[in-house]
Formats: sequence, structure tokens, C-alpha cells
Amino acid sequence: MTIAALARAEIRNLQSYQAAAVADDNVKMHANEAPAATGTGETDGLNRYPAPRPAALISLMAGYYGVAEGNVLVTRGSSEGIDLLMRSFCSAGRDNVLLTPPAFEMYQVYASIQGTRAISVPLQAERDFAVNTDLLLGSCDANTKLIFLCSPNNPVGTVIPRAEIVRILETRTAKSVVVIDEAYVEYSDTESLASLVTQFENLVVLRTLSKALALAGARCGAVIASTEILALLQSVLAPYAMASPVITSAERALTGMQLREALESVNTITAERERLRVELGNCATIERVWPSQANFLFVRFHDLAKVERCLADAGITIRIYAGNSELHNCARITIASATDNDRLLRALRSLD
Repeated sequence: MTIAALARAEIRNLQSYQAAAVADDNVKMHANEAPAATGTGETDGLNRYPAPRPAALISLMAGYYGVAEGNVLVTRGSSEGIDLLMRSFCSAGRDNVLLTPPAFEMYQVYASIQGTRAISVPLQAERDFAVNTDLLLGSCDANTKLIFLCSPNNPVGTVIPRAEIVRILETRTAKSVVVIDEAYVEYSDTESLASLVTQFENLVVLRTLSKALALAGARCGAVIASTEILALLQSVLAPYAMASPVITSAERALTGMQLREALESVNTITAERERLRVELGNCATIERVWPSQANFLFVRFHDLAKVERCLADAGITIRIYAGNSELHNCARITIASATDNDRLLRALRSLD
């Protein structure tokens, strides 16, 4: 059985929309576009639809991720990749997905939209939020179509060992698609699993330009997977999905000086992360700081309500998890500039 057999029958049989391919020097009278832009400057060229699947951007992404072009699908952020996978593989009211909370909340959101049950196998907080692989595998059933693993994890910043992921892939071969969300992998000391998509047909890797490449406002990401899985997702993805200015910005971000500057910024942020981790560990108001492989730190305060008031007065916003009982008094703190990190420290030290 091929991996495509796990997809919904409606998606396997779907005839995707075919946008016409036209040479740049042709007179374009096929797509009902305006014949000319109505403005100048930023609107130049926007009277035309963008490339349905932007070949130059795909090539740059493939080079950056170290995979073949045929293994890359460009999406509107990695969040769209999650949505495409849910819609392609999960039948409402029948199939389920496996999640390991705490995790990126959009997995649950898209599962709910699709009418798909989510099986939760919580991470082990007492073991630095490690995955319980035995429990995870034992919790799967015949209708578990997708397994979402966030590594580095959002919100806690921990990484799943490569050997554990390979074990899950091997055990669930031809049974489940294993989705590794690597939105923060550039900040970690682990290697991306993208190169394994040709070895494991049930592996999908999600990447994004939002974090390390500083393009959150552009909404550009990628699904890296076997050509068979990408063919399914392509049929669901809207034609002309990426706006022309986004394509241009993403191509620029993956080229030359801008790419070098982004990777230098990653080094700066990881150094600041370690400095802030040590400094926060010395704050009396903080109970615990977890180790992180991302561009943020996950902490537990003794009195989160008191901290919230202090930071509000200081004009600082962090991500609070007070409403979640298993993360009571916890928060995620994004690593900012050295100046802003010092501002945070001064505010917290005022509570000592």
C-alpha cells in the first residue's frame, strides 16, 4: 500500500484546477486579468496573477532545505501546511490525529475545523517535556492518520531525539503520516529531518520563513514530503496561492547578503537566549526556566498574576499560559534585542 492510500478518497480522486502556463513574452489573453496596472511603483505587475507554483522560489527553498525541488511545496506559512494535511487525510467523524500537548495550538484548531478527533499524549513535564514514545505508539489506532510532533517544541523549546522520531516513523509505516514541525529548527543544535523524506514516505516536514529568516509578515512556508504526498496537497492548495510581493520578498530573503544576515541574526539570538536563561534563573520571582532550542524561553513564575501586572506597567508583553492547568503560572518569553531583554530583566528584578 502506498502512502496516498491513507488520504481521503475524495482527495485521491480530485481533479485539481489547472492554471494555464504562458510564456512571459506571450500576449496574455487567457486569465481575465486587467491589461495594465492602474498605478506605479509598488503596484507594477500586480495586474497579472503570480506563478501558480513559483519555480524560482521552490528552487531556492530546496537549496536552503537540502532537498530536491520535487519535495517542496510552498505554502502561506507552515500553518497552511497543517490545514492542507488535515483536509487531505482526515475524514470528519471517522479519523483522528495524535497531538503531544503542550504544542502549537493550530494543530487542535485545524483538527476541530475538519471534524477530526484529537488524541492527546501529553509531554512529560518532569522530564523536560520529553515525548513518551511508548505511550504515543500505544495510543494510535487504525484511524490515526496524522501524528504531529513539534521539534523544537512550541511553547516549551525542547527537541525530540532523532532516534525517537525514526522509531515512530518505522512503527507507523503505511499507517500514519508523521508530521515534524521544524519552525524553530535553525535555533537548535539538531539537524533537520528534511533529508529523510526520500527514505520515509510517511514523513512530512514543515518549515517556515517567519522565524529565522524574519519574514513573519510575508506568510511563507513550505511542506517537505514525498512527491506522492505533495501531489495530494497540490490538488487541495488554491492556485496562485502566493502573492507576487510575497514571492519576491521570499526569494530575496533566501539569496546572498540577506540570507547571510539572517543566519548571523540566529547566532545573536541564540547567544542572547543563553544569557537571558542564566539571568532569569537568578530572578527570585521565577521558579523554573526550561532549556530551550528555539528563539524563546519557557518559564514558571511563583506568582504569575503579580508578574503580569509588573510587565503591563513596564509595557512588556509575554505569552501567558495561566488558563491551562498543566502550565499553571507558566509563560513563553520570546528572545528580543539585548536592550529589550535587559528591560525585561529590570522589570522582573523589581519584584525581588
